[in-house]
Amino acid sequence: MYLGFILLSIVILLVMVLIHELGHYTAAKVLGFTVEEFSVGFGPKIISRIRRNGERFSLRALPLGGYCAFYGDEMEDEEQPKPAPTLTDTVKQNDETENAQKQDDLLSYVMRSKIEEEKAAKADDPAPVRLDKSGMVAKTFYQHQPWKRIIVLLGGVVFNFLSAIIFALIYIWAVGCPAPQIAEVYTDAQSNPYNALQKGDIVLAVNGQDITVMTTYNELVQNAKEGETLKFKVDRKGKIITVDVQRKKITYEKDGKPAEYVGFGFVSQTTFIKADAAHAFTYCVPYTFKLSWSILGSFGQLITGKVPITSVTGPVGSVKLMADVSKADGRNILILLPLLASNLAMFNLLPFPALDGAQIIFTIIEWIRKKPIKRKIQGMINAIGLMVLLLFVLIVDILSFAL
Repeated sequence: MYLGFILLSIVILLVMVLIHELGHYTAAKVLGFTVEEFSVGFGPKIISRIRRNGERFSLRALPLGGYCAFYGDEMEDEEQPKPAPTLTDTVKQNDETENAQKQDDLLSYVMRSKIEEEKAAKADDPAPVRLDKSGMVAKTFYQHQPWKRIIVLLGGVVFNFLSAIIFALIYIWAVGCPAPQIAEVYTDAQSNPYNALQKGDIVLAVNGQDITVMTTYNELVQNAKEGETLKFKVDRKGKIITVDVQRKKITYEKDGKPAEYVGFGFVSQTTFIKADAAHAFTYCVPYTFKLSWSILGSFGQLITGKVPITSVTGPVGSVKLMADVSKADGRNILILLPLLASNLAMFNLLPFPALDGAQIIFTIIEWIRKKPIKRKIQGMINAIGLMVLLLFVLIVDILSFAL
């Protein structure tokens, strides 16, 4: 059974990668770029098909990402044109040919001539080229204007972000908004409850502010001071009532020993408040922005050391996490989809080599200075960045299992 959730998690990751690469592909086709290969995953091919226009579509063995390869996007720096042969060169070549004729036998001379002809033919023939849909020689990736390349590079991020909005709409509409449901109420030494809440109550609002995907229960009560009384609107067996709840010092029993904390005197579990279509359409966009902002904040905390590296998971750890939460509650799948889509969008925007953000930076620099950074240098930077990135996700995956 658990294997099924693992496979489902892998499929979800592949769908996220597919959406991202489809963004690059769509932008490229609209702007007239020539696509060589559209691949989901890395490594050996599992399935590969070539269309009539020469585009290859592949599914590869390692679901760690994907790519949309364009015609000429790995082209090296242009070579300097070779100087035209001079009269002296021509005379020298003729002398060498005459000497070869005198010194070699006929068979050797014929074979030598054949080899020279093949070399000359290869030197004269142009490199294999692709044609666009109008039959003209296609432009390479770097022959397109920088602004066009930036749009293509941003295509994946835009598609991930748009998909996050769609997934958020589905999640809010189908699942609803998370809210606390009272599972246990603490009592004092005289067995009196610390508040008027009852087991089974669902908190709908705090001080007149409804709980939504944008304003969670924890956000509404986090600034309450000790001794402050809040008004909870609760659903008690289908009846909506208002209950005064004071934040105070609570004494309770933990592992057979007395313990204290400042709070409201209850233990809750998460339930979901049903939302209609209007609510879902109203909040799907701001909710996606909220997710994206929180993800950027997490990246910043990771860089500054406020969040330990052990809290980060790589692809393997992510698959396990998705499988665990999906097994616990099937609704968690819908909760994860907008989070994963936003995460992939924000991650690819980072200006780290081998990611879209770094390629955009390279293109902007080229646009400003009217001259590209050497392609070999870009290739080296991206290759090193990819190795570092793969090493990083390998380390965090090992740490997530070891610690």
